[in-house]
Amino acid sequence: MSRLALALIAATSLAACAASGQRHASIDPQDGASGQHAPARQVDRRARAEIAHQDMLTQMAFWAGEYDSFPNDLEAAQKFSECLRLAGRADRAVTVAGEALQRFPQDPQLLRTYGRAQIAARDPQDALRPLALLVAADAHDWKDRSALGAALDQLGRYGEARQAYAEALAIQPNEPGVLTNQGVSHLMEGDPAAAEPILRQAAAQPNAPPEARQNLAIALALQGKFGEAEQLERIDLPPAQVAANMQYLRGLLSDPHRWGDVGHTGR
Repeated sequence: MSRLALALIAATSLAACAASGQRHASIDPQDGASGQHAPARQVDRRARAEIAHQDMLTQMAFWAGEYDSFPNDLEAAQKFSECLRLAGRADRAVTVAGEALQRFPQDPQLLRTYGRAQIAARDPQDALRPLALLVAADAHDWKDRSALGAALDQLGRYGEARQAYAEALAIQPNEPGVLTNQGVSHLMEGDPAAAEPILRQAAAQPNAPPEARQNLAIALALQGKFGEAEQLERIDLPPAQVAANMQYLRGLLSDPHRWGDVGHTGR
C-alpha cells in the first residue's frame, strides 16, 4: 500500500481513536479466546483502575490476560477489543466486540468500540448502525459524529459525511481531528483544492496531529505545490520516506488514471 493510502486511512480513523493501549509484540491476541483460561479468580478492581496509568504496551498485556480469564466480562471484552483495534488487529477487535454485544447489546462503550473497529477493518456498512445509535442518543458527542462521518466517507457518501463533521465541529469547534477528517473527505472525492484550507486550519491548531500535516502535504502536492508539501512532510517523517512520498505523488499527479484510486483509498 502506498504512503498516500496510509495517510488517508490514518486520518479517516483519527477522530475515532481513544488511546487506551497497544498490543505487546510478545502477545498473541488470539489467546484471548483460546480456551486456555487461568484458574478461577476474582476480578481485581484496583488493578484495573491502576492499569490506565501504565504505558500502552503494559495495558495491552493486562487486558489480554483479563479477557483470557474473564471472557464474559463486559469491561474486559471492551478494553481488549479497543487494544486490538489500536494495535492494528481490526478483524479480531470486531470479533471480540461483536461477541460481547450479543450479551450486552445496549452498552454504549461497546457499541462505540465495535463501530470504530468496523471502520478500521474497512467494513463501514456494519459501522453505521452502532454509530448512528450513539449519535441519536447523545446530542453532545462530537467524537461519535466524526466516526460516523468516517464510515460514510468510506462508503462514498461524502455529503452525508461532511454533515456529520459539521455537527461535530458545532459541538467542538476547531477540533483538529474532525477538521482532518473533513479535509480527507475532500481528498477522497478527488478535490485537493477544497481540502487544502480545511487541512491548513487543522494543522494550525495547537494540538494538531501529524496526520493533519501529512494530509495537507498530500493536498498541496496534488495541486503541484511540491516545495511546501515536502517541507511539511519533513516535520514528521525521515528524509528517505519524504523522498519516496514525493516521487509517488508526482507520479500520481501525472497519471489521471491513478487519481481514481485516491477516492477509494479509505474503502
